[in-house]
Amino acid sequence: MVLNEIDSELLVQLSKNGKASQRMLAKETGAALGTVNAHVKQLENKKIIKGYFACIDPEKVGFKLTAIINLRIKKGTLIDVQASIAKHSRVFGVYDVTGEWDSLILARFKDREEMDKFIKTTLSQKHIERTSTSLVLNTVKEEPRVML
Repeated sequence: MVLNEIDSELLVQLSKNGKASQRMLAKETGAALGTVNAHVKQLENKKIIKGYFACIDPEKVGFKLTAIINLRIKKGTLIDVQASIAKHSRVFGVYDVTGEWDSLILARFKDREEMDKFIKTTLSQKHIERTSTSLVLNTVKEEPRVML
């Protein structure tokens, strides 16, 4: 879908403030309230806007460990293995990747014991051939928003 100027500006404003009211969006964009309402609904219906959520600091709610996990997965089982891992509540990213590994997993854990349990259960599936886990020591930048 090609975005028009109103759609683009609405997305910019919502990226800055996901709690912005439609009246505030109308004021910021210069569009009529009815136009804002119609465009936001269309963006939601087309799944360009997937939802609205609070951006929570993981460390402040107890998630002290972030892990980056590379997986080598048996040929022909990639989609099933990824779908299984994606169901885990601590996993916040599952990606197909190029290079030496087949998949990359991002996950957050409250402590070492929680991560150990995840590795020994979820990552011990029979079709996972090899893993490599790195722990994040310091987050320099992490931006969940798409900046237009």
